[in-house]
Amino acid sequence: MSELEDLRAATRDLLATQAPVRSNLEDNPGIWKRLSSEMGLTSLPVEAPLSWTSAALEETGRVLLRAPFLPTVVAAGALNALGQDVAGLADGSVTAALALDGLDIVPYATDAVLLLVARDDELFVVDDFTVEALETLDLTRPAGRVTATTGRRVGTASYARDLQHLALAAESVGAAHRVLELVVEHLLVRRQFGRPLGSFQALRHRVADLTVLVEAATSSTWYAAQEGDDFAVAAPLARALAVEAFVAVAGDAIQLFGGIGFTWEHDAHLYFKRAWTTALSSDTRALKKLAFQRSGT
Repeated sequence: MSELEDLRAATRDLLATQAPVRSNLEDNPGIWKRLSSEMGLTSLPVEAPLSWTSAALEETGRVLLRAPFLPTVVAAGALNALGQDVAGLADGSVTAALALDGLDIVPYATDAVLLLVARDDELFVVDDFTVEALETLDLTRPAGRVTATTGRRVGTASYARDLQHLALAAESVGAAHRVLELVVEHLLVRRQFGRPLGSFQALRHRVADLTVLVEAATSSTWYAAQEGDDFAVAAPLARALAVEAFVAVAGDAIQLFGGIGFTWEHDAHLYFKRAWTTALSSDTRALKKLAFQRSGT
């Protein structure tokens, strides 16, 4: 097993035991210490290849992690690339929120110490801001409306936005994989007319179609995570494909789980809500257009 596979396995084991999906309906301060201080995952953007951060983000997506891992590692990676001091972000003592698409709805802003703000093509670090907590569809991802001062300009915003594209792609891919796993488990166990549901051809074809979508999104995300010369093309395209796959899987899962898929007690609706809140902040058509324009074709 490679070091990257070891990292993925250790992260998955930690999150499955210490931060299962239902626990993320409420704040879980202990998990942040485990992720940052004990496992050092918040330091990945400055100490390891981008693919390692992407792998960790996939694992957080599987459990719909409530802790601000995604914005903190994106901020650390973006600011580190600009030559800024990211010691607090890397050790987890400083948490971040990303306002790269406006201040009206900023995930994780309610507990953030640092705000990364994009105004046109310029990137600012803001540490003087107020937040009005919002009630949102996704119960596992807190958000707020931010009022902020100008802040300190640190450079251009393009790389930070591309890191956010990749991060949301990785998180969405991880969540989509987990939903698909749960669906397959259900179809193999649940019986109808004396046969497992998974033996019915129509359901098998439906799962096969979803698998193709998820695997395509996974491949695109992992290609982008290699941070090659075409990263600026690959990152927004990966986000678009991953979000589309997540929405499709989460939506179909509600039906494939049958009656229990519509209940509060089942986790299907939590993945569905995360998928759609991610989609509502991701104009997939615009992302694909951006990737096409940047490709120069």
